Amino acid sequence: MKIYHFALLFLLFFIGLVIKTDISIGKLKAVKYENKEMTSSLLTATSDAVNYLSKTQAYGRETINKDKVISTFFSSLYSSLGIISDKTAREEMEMYIPIILICDIDGYYVYYYDEYKSSDGNTYIERRWTEKMPYSYEDDCFIYRFTLTDTLYLYDKNHILNRDEAVIVCNYKEFQTGEIYEDFRKGYKDNMLLHDEAYELIRKESILSKLEDTMAYYTSRHNFIAKSQGITYTFSFPAGRQEEWGEFIDDVNIMVVFQGYPYGQDRSYMYNKVASSAAKILKKPLYYVEEKSWYYLAHMEGCQKINENSILLEETFDTIEECARLGAYCCECIEHGVRVPELR
Repeated sequence: MKIYHFALLFLLFFIGLVIKTDISIGKLKAVKYENKEMTSSLLTATSDAVNYLSKTQAYGRETINKDKVISTFFSSLYSSLGIISDKTAREEMEMYIPIILICDIDGYYVYYYDEYKSSDGNTYIERRWTEKMPYSYEDDCFIYRFTLTDTLYLYDKNHILNRDEAVIVCNYKEFQTGEIYEDFRKGYKDNMLLHDEAYELIRKESILSKLEDTMAYYTSRHNFIAKSQGITYTFSFPAGRQEEWGEFIDDVNIMVVFQGYPYGQDRSYMYNKVASSAAKILKKPLYYVEEKSWYYLAHMEGCQKINENSILLEETFDTIEECARLGAYCCECIEHGVRVPELR
């Protein structure tokens, strides 16, 4: 063979390699685009569902129309993906959404697949709702049922408080200032109810832990359902990644576990996402710190004493405790049971 023959062979090989690479890059771009579209559709559907929940103002009570919330979610999702009229595609996709949570102010509901035997002897699969599950926690003194606000449901296991009620419903801050809890403050100085920072930390960690355990259980449980439908993917909730789905834990929200869905031209890729969206109902107050002549003064957002002549620190604060660390006094607008000091 002459040199130009080798050159021709090399050129053909090079062109083939370029074409193959170009096809591979094209496939990857298509997969990336499809992944992006699915994520966008999922987040939009979750947002639409929680917006419906927000508009009905049924949160915090037993009147949430959970089925309508779910219907809003799926209608939005299938419409965005262009499969709203394709029953087969809809049913397939829904099998890869093992659970959906509606997180209310005082507890949460789980929408999951269940398998049961009917009186005709046949086995059926259908979606069900759990009862409302509490955000609960227990220590040596009490069983706590937290909420997304400062309201607390408290069961006094050892009758420490000498109250007649089986369950005490209160703002937890009452324990820090209320006269009826004076003996409790003396005898249980380390209890979290008397310390805002400890209470908030345990409350939030308890809610996150409760939700994670629940999602792990029902996601794993879905494997029995999926297997009966010919799905070989193993469903399991990712542990230790609360920062990915717990962003809206301080508000009424919806969480959707979407896992194992095959996509791409050859359906060799698996789509996994835990999507969440908040109703933006419970707004935590911001605190501003004003710099006075020789001291700092903390204000709640919207305080009428803040004016154009006020010298405010650039940083805002989420809790009054953060302001206190700066040595700031409290303005009268802050209703935290803190006495406003008399300045002379």
